Amino acid sequence: MLLYYFIALIASLLFTCYFIAKWGRNVSVYVSQLFLLIPFINLCYLKYAQASSIDEALLANGLLYLLNFYIQFIFFLYVFSFCKIKIKRSVIFTIFLLLISALYTISLSRYTIPLLYKSVELESLNGVSYLRKVYGPAHGVYYAMLFAFVILGLTILIYNLRKKTNSRKNISLLILLYVVVVFSFLIGRFFSQAVDVLPVTFIILQFSLLMLVRRLYIYDLDLIVSSSISHGNVIGIACFDFSHNFLGCNKQAISFIPELDSLYVDAKLKNTCQLYEKINVLMEEFEQSGKPTRLFLKSEKQTLRLTAEFLISNKVPRGFQIRIEDNTKEQEYIRLLNNYNSDLEKEVTQKTASMQELMSKFVMGMAEMVQNRDNNTGGHIKRTSEVIKILTDEMRKENKFGLSKKFYDDLIKAAPMHDLGKIAVDDAILRKPGKFTEEEFAVMKTHAEKGAEIIKKILGDTEDKEFLLLAENVACYHHERFDGSGYPKGISGKEIPLEARIMAIADVYDALVSRRCYKDAFSFEKAWSIIEDGMGNQFDPELNPYFVACRKQIEEYYKSAPAGD
Repeated sequence: MLLYYFIALIASLLFTCYFIAKWGRNVSVYVSQLFLLIPFINLCYLKYAQASSIDEALLANGLLYLLNFYIQFIFFLYVFSFCKIKIKRSVIFTIFLLLISALYTISLSRYTIPLLYKSVELESLNGVSYLRKVYGPAHGVYYAMLFAFVILGLTILIYNLRKKTNSRKNISLLILLYVVVVFSFLIGRFFSQAVDVLPVTFIILQFSLLMLVRRLYIYDLDLIVSSSISHGNVIGIACFDFSHNFLGCNKQAISFIPELDSLYVDAKLKNTCQLYEKINVLMEEFEQSGKPTRLFLKSEKQTLRLTAEFLISNKVPRGFQIRIEDNTKEQEYIRLLNNYNSDLEKEVTQKTASMQELMSKFVMGMAEMVQNRDNNTGGHIKRTSEVIKILTDEMRKENKFGLSKKFYDDLIKAAPMHDLGKIAVDDAILRKPGKFTEEEFAVMKTHAEKGAEIIKKILGDTEDKEFLLLAENVACYHHERFDGSGYPKGISGKEIPLEARIMAIADVYDALVSRRCYKDAFSFEKAWSIIEDGMGNQFDPELNPYFVACRKQIEEYYKSAPAGD
């Protein structure tokens, strides 16, 4: 029979190791304590069964009293945490200290053991030691404290069954675990002497908790939202399982779509209204295609963009995650783009000066639109535009190239548009948090030519053909290399338009000194060295003197640039 206790100890250790390896960092501290305590309590059961004297048996038995109570206490605290009922740590510590002190006095003190047991005899059955006990008056105090926690915990769980923000399935599972543990404890105390069922019960509890943790992970909106929201955007998150059962949402989602506040956790999203029907279709389309799908909800005040993605739990898809974003500003930009040609013609006929002002606002609007889709690109646009201004200011001094003031001014205005083609790149690639595959990079490289095409389509009717050509060149050729190994055309030397050669320096320098998802920011010294080494193969060596002359000014700008700019 000792083998029974030994197997129970090994099984509980294996479950604990599996829990720590798979879930230990992502769950409640109370669940972690339960998994750590159970192997220790099963060890005490083994030592109790191996006791060779009454003193050894009483010591092991006293520890079992303490640990059984402590597990119930931790389970009780976990119920409070699960139901989002906050208790001050000082209160928890005080209650714990008082109760454990009382239990220690009752169960382990030589002077109070007579109060706990009227008589104690050490007996053995099939090689297993156990105490035949006649309980004393203090024993009732132990059970009173134990069952007070059990009744209070069950009451809280049953009360929370009525709340729509909690999963009734998860609460029901916790209630079942409570009942199983208490029932097993009663069997062990009143109906079994030589063999206690609690070691096996605790193993069942571990297994059940693993199943519960797996379920609870997809209900943890705080964890899901923190991993889904980046770059400081305000995003609503609503989660559903593969059967379209509602798992929960954050407050921002409710502010965007108030109807979500009426849904109960675990309730199936039925097509009871047009909105729910659209969300169901969105999830179905995503499940069929496997690619992020979108839905736009328009009202008089705003336009919402809903994007369906997988809900990832421990690197495994568990359901659907609906990202809800305010898309009003971007839709307004798109509307302006669609009507830009006709609006521009009216402005030209009315006033040339007004056209120039509109052009400046439009360029910045385009940069902001790119930033709305890719914050890294947005900051990159602002910084490279400033570097272009610094470089052109230096080039104006000697004007070795014999360029007009308009060329320099147009280059500064066109610089924010150099990455405009990224508008046409799919979100799955543009927002990928890591390095691209060869296929993805091939798609990403198309942004250069696409940017030139977009500029030509939008500004094709402008009377300022010089600016149009310069803006196209900046967008299309800023990734060409002086030695001909760049893209998209693979041209070299002076074949590359000067404006693109200037833009290339600003573009690469910013990429070097800025942090990206796949690398840390390089130091100014390292970036400087890379640019210097690239003169003649990647960059036009005739531009090197200007870069050298304004190096200090560029570095000062990056040091003083606002965080996240």
